[in-house]
Amino acid sequence: MIKNYLLIAWRNLLKQKLFAAINIVGMAVAFCAALLLLLTAYREWSFDKMLPNRKQVHQLYFEEHWPGRTEENVSMPAPIAPALQQECPGVQYVTRYVGGNNLVQYKDQEYQYLMKYVDADFLRVFPYPLLKGSGADALRQTDQVVITEKIANNIFKGEDPIGKTIKIKQGDNWMPVAVAAIAKDIPDNSSIEFDLLLRFETQRDYAATKDSWGQSSYNVFVQLNPHTTATAFEQQSKTLVNKYYADKIRDLKRDGAVPDASGGLVLLKTIPLEDIRFNRITPLSDGASKFYPWLMVGLGLMITLVSSINFINLSIARSFTRSAEIGLRKALGAMRNQLIIQFWSEAFIVCGIALIFGVILAYFLIPSFNTLFSNNVSLGILKNVRLIVVLFLGFLGITLVAGGYPAWLVARFNIVQVLKGKINMGSQSNIRNGLIIVQFAVAILLISCTAIAWQQLNYMHTRSLGFDKQQVISIPVDSKTDGWKSLNLLRNRLASTPDVLSITASELNLGSGRDGHLGTSRVGFDYKGRAVKTHWLSVDYDYTKTLGLTLLGGRDFSRTYGNDSNAVVINEKMVAQLGEKEPIGIYLDLGDGEKVQIIGVIKDYNFESLHKNIEPLTINMQSKENGGYPHYIFVRVLPKNLAGAMHTVEKIWQEINPQSAFEGSFLDENADRQYRREARFSKIFVSGAILAIIISCMGLFAVTLLVLTQKRKEIGIRKVLGASVNGIVMLIAKDFIKLVAIAIFIAAPLAWFAMHQWLKGFAYRIDIQWWLFAITGLLAMLIAFVTISFQSVKAALANPVKSLHAE
Repeated sequence: MIKNYLLIAWRNLLKQKLFAAINIVGMAVAFCAALLLLLTAYREWSFDKMLPNRKQVHQLYFEEHWPGRTEENVSMPAPIAPALQQECPGVQYVTRYVGGNNLVQYKDQEYQYLMKYVDADFLRVFPYPLLKGSGADALRQTDQVVITEKIANNIFKGEDPIGKTIKIKQGDNWMPVAVAAIAKDIPDNSSIEFDLLLRFETQRDYAATKDSWGQSSYNVFVQLNPHTTATAFEQQSKTLVNKYYADKIRDLKRDGAVPDASGGLVLLKTIPLEDIRFNRITPLSDGASKFYPWLMVGLGLMITLVSSINFINLSIARSFTRSAEIGLRKALGAMRNQLIIQFWSEAFIVCGIALIFGVILAYFLIPSFNTLFSNNVSLGILKNVRLIVVLFLGFLGITLVAGGYPAWLVARFNIVQVLKGKINMGSQSNIRNGLIIVQFAVAILLISCTAIAWQQLNYMHTRSLGFDKQQVISIPVDSKTDGWKSLNLLRNRLASTPDVLSITASELNLGSGRDGHLGTSRVGFDYKGRAVKTHWLSVDYDYTKTLGLTLLGGRDFSRTYGNDSNAVVINEKMVAQLGEKEPIGIYLDLGDGEKVQIIGVIKDYNFESLHKNIEPLTINMQSKENGGYPHYIFVRVLPKNLAGAMHTVEKIWQEINPQSAFEGSFLDENADRQYRREARFSKIFVSGAILAIIISCMGLFAVTLLVLTQKRKEIGIRKVLGASVNGIVMLIAKDFIKLVAIAIFIAAPLAWFAMHQWLKGFAYRIDIQWWLFAITGLLAMLIAFVTISFQSVKAALANPVKSLHAE
């Protein structure tokens, strides 16, 4: 019986090749897009799920209640780790986590890898699989190192690494360590990354910071006891915070800070490991919203919905042309259930073929999809049984919706009316029109959201940031390079180059360079009996000149002054925080007997992304004597030949540092890299909008064709009575254009609300303009009109004699 249903369904599809092709192509594209988007969402949700103890692991951060604001900071002081282990009974294990790229030496060969300094219990908190070695105790000795499988293969090239000694660059010295274990390569959906693990105590500045509660520079993770909740731990930690931060709490009370509901001014809070991927506080996250994967799922569902509506509309419309077949089947005794199964079989075949083509298409498009959207998905995820079940249920649901409803509708036709050819299409037309409205509402919603996202991205790209981003090259200084030596050599070599205007250096970059690093540093101190906090930036001479910053008062750092090592330049926000009308010459007491004098004031500039408001900034002179180091070198060049200037700088850099890769980039590129998430969001929406409008037009084309078939006699009569081609086209088009207009009024408020919420994530943002929705609506109407007119003009030009004769 089932075989007969499928055989008859297949024959019917072959008779209607055009409509079958439209449905199969539309559904295949929709399935492909939905699969890629679902895989993207699934990958986002899969972060850190490979760890069996993930529900007990949390990253710590401080929540500080200052007068008029609340600050959250994940940077922790070094002594908090042992204090937590000893004084908080809910803590099972604790580890600090810090580091970056560093040099490794083995047999006179040097390599650069990502090195992290951690505590002895790191491999218990993060139990990544170990291929060789002494298990979770591999870091018990401070002279041992854990390396990943990839690094073992790169360095040792087939040798057994266990017990072998490698050297780690520590300042000007090399520290020998023995390989204690080899970890399986860390998966790319892990928030924790490393190539090598060293004990935290082997850091260069460990002795200076191990007992300092005032210096916060480290990420700290705890694994709680199985019966200790995060809420219970946060309650336990209040005693520890009140003990070690008594002075800060006292100062906050003095300044009028308002505590939270529990009465705390400084609180130790937790971020569950499972939430790190979507947390805006921690630097281990890319800042993506937790709604981002749901957005991918929603977009996939909308594209599939648009394609399913095509299927439903075409099935309903085709039921009119199959009235004789339906009537005959009923007259011969076909039951309602049999008709439903017959028509659903056709839907199942179409959707099944479309699914096969969709998966094949996705397989070939995945490399391009990953490149275009900076993603890393693969069909290997489909090995997950739960995901397969979800996809299968989704497929069944689509076939039931797309094929089941038209089948149920057809089965309800009255046999007498069917045999007389008098099927009442009124209710079906209303349903068809409603579905077309939904279809175009989705398309218009996506187009509107895309346009607004593009406007915001364009605004961020073109907005003045307060510094010159077009003419300045940023060069990261890696661990293979002597920063001070490179800076001086570069100055000397480029001094006679006409394209180069000035050179400076800084410990921090502007934007996100090719090395991918983002960072900032803050300090807090008392000023006139109240606490102040400021971003702190160490720079070299000519920083203001090279970056094109505006000096509002005082002077810049100068080589003619011998005491500028104790001088600072501040921005307008810092002036406002100090509350001084004339800040030049004022001394700031940073504590521990260290005082600095304000020598200049610069205009506010966006030293962080446009997601954040400009905050107080203090700039000081860095020097080798005070421990400063130029992690980034900036070169200002003439605008007339930017490509040539970049080539010149790169060539000289390679001559100075032949062992170091050149990763220079212009600051406008760095600024744009901060908005990769938004750019990816916009690209995906553009693609979704294009797909939705194409699929909608395919359906509208087919529905128009069927409507014209039904109105062939009416069109012939109108032509005989003198109707013009334009008049006939407008007669046919106006009903569909009305549907698109209704879709605009539905979609516009939804798009405004959704994008208004999205724009709240930016401190600097555009205003959504009404005319954007008007343009989007007109564009949708134009596309619909062109789609309808293609067949309408053909029908209007047809010979009316043939039309009437056919009737």
